[in-house]
Amino acid sequence: MSLVSLRELLVEARRARYAVPMFDVSNAAMMRAAVEVAEEENSPVILAGIEPDLEGSMIEYWSSAARLAAFRAKVPVAVMLDHAATPELCRRAADAGFSGVMIDASSEPFERNVELTRLVATEMHRRGVSVEAELGHVGDGSAGAGEAVLTGSEGTHSVYTDPASVAEFVARSQCDALAVSIGTAHGVYATAPQLKIDLLAEINAISPVPLVLHGGSGTPEEQLRAAIANGIAKINICSEVMYAWHKTLLDELSSAPNLSYWDVTACMKPERAIREVMRAKIRLFGSNRA
Repeated sequence: MSLVSLRELLVEARRARYAVPMFDVSNAAMMRAAVEVAEEENSPVILAGIEPDLEGSMIEYWSSAARLAAFRAKVPVAVMLDHAATPELCRRAADAGFSGVMIDASSEPFERNVELTRLVATEMHRRGVSVEAELGHVGDGSAGAGEAVLTGSEGTHSVYTDPASVAEFVARSQCDALAVSIGTAHGVYATAPQLKIDLLAEINAISPVPLVLHGGSGTPEEQLRAAIANGIAKINICSEVMYAWHKTLLDELSSAPNLSYWDVTACMKPERAIREVMRAKIRLFGSNRA
């Protein structure tokens, strides 16, 4: 199917009422795993890179591997930049061949968020690249859901998305997808979140663009199903993939008689572990279109 735009994937997901999984992937083995599992499940998939993995020349190495995986795939694949803080990083991602970027100005005041998102969207759209933005603010889950979902925009705190601002934000920013804050958080939860599905339904009724849920790792399955039923078309998964990879790798290395053996051998079990995480998410999100 080759490389497709983020917008194309999410418009169809919203129409058909499923969510496309976005997996943050740090290396070629993770990319291959995501695409091959997606092929086995007949699901679209999004490969995402985060800034620490893309610093310096690494953005070209990362993009080359991700684009190769996309061009070889038998299912639709988007390659996107996750959580860019600056237009400059979005520009570098477009130069490297990404098909989607997220500009995250959600911690800024409303007008500044609109301004930065519109700046990125204007340039990216000229280049055929889709743009995701965030309204409200999804904070850090390490303090636990009860502490993370608070008013205020500093540190771990989250700010719920205001439905009254959605239509204006989308119209003025020209974003193609909107990440919303309804009770999830980034990172690892100390306690499970409680999503505001009523708030999501209200936002979905207003939003002219597909909606995105960040902080999908560790969110109870029944809440994710309810979120998808109420308009979420993309769910981001990072922590569960990274935990499965690193925990399995740690176990493998800890049990090795010595460490002077091939990296590919050490990573066989970690790759199998993340494949199972990815498969479970695809089935949960209903994106397997067999």
